[in-house]
Amino acid sequence: MIRFFQTESSDFTQVPLLLSHLAEDYRQEPVNRPYGNPHYSCFLARSGDGELILSGESMKIREGECFVLLPETPCSYHGLGKEWIVSSAGFTGPVCAALFECLGIRESGVFTLTDPDLFVRHIALLNTMTQKSSRQADWSAACYQFLLEFSHSITWQTEKDISVQKEIPEDSYAFRVIQYLESHLSEPVSVTDLADRLGLNSEYLCTVFKKETGLTIIQYLQRLRIGRARMMLERFPERDAAEIGRACGYESPSYFGLQFKRITGSTPNQYRKTAAAIRLS
Repeated sequence: MIRFFQTESSDFTQVPLLLSHLAEDYRQEPVNRPYGNPHYSCFLARSGDGELILSGESMKIREGECFVLLPETPCSYHGLGKEWIVSSAGFTGPVCAALFECLGIRESGVFTLTDPDLFVRHIALLNTMTQKSSRQADWSAACYQFLLEFSHSITWQTEKDISVQKEIPEDSYAFRVIQYLESHLSEPVSVTDLADRLGLNSEYLCTVFKKETGLTIIQYLQRLRIGRARMMLERFPERDAAEIGRACGYESPSYFGLQFKRITGSTPNQYRKTAAAIRLS
């Protein structure tokens, strides 16, 4: 079931964040919005796979993944099977733009969730709250809490290739290195540059990083890049493997293929075909 909420301009003077729609386990029909939607929308694929098309580029949405649509983003989306069940929430209000920017949700697209159940819990809570209470201030607070936790759960990367021996403290050098690597995957990275950024000796940084993660910096970077490449090979079936390799920091297609096979056991194109076969089985 999907519910829409009417908002008046006067509402914006009372609460900063409002619901525009709410759907819990809704059978999603094909949608085509050439001019986008005026609101901010977050979706979770609860059952089945779907496809999102942004600027002519197809993105696969697997069960358990989410996608976000920012206002006025031309898009279309539909299920790839007989039935596509989604849960979703739409948001509006005077703080929406600043809030999404602050939370780091700056683009429309498909994301992996580290905790899909978080999305489910918040949708159920909002659904119950809006049926039992008409206090929009309470709704606004619940929406903010949802978006705050949601933003901390979304990621573009798969983490299954990274084997870390223990949780890394946020104030450690290793944590700061990982943050930098995750945001600069497509760029050349050297241990010397990383050490200079932190004001450390290269040998000392390598020792500390290996002790806290169980991997060398280069090993960690390679696994991050291949994890991103695996996601992109599945999600963007029309993109050439070499193009995906460049987006993940590999200028040489042959070197990308070599590293990909070393870590995954298959070539990029073999991996893409296998992943597609699994989704269709």
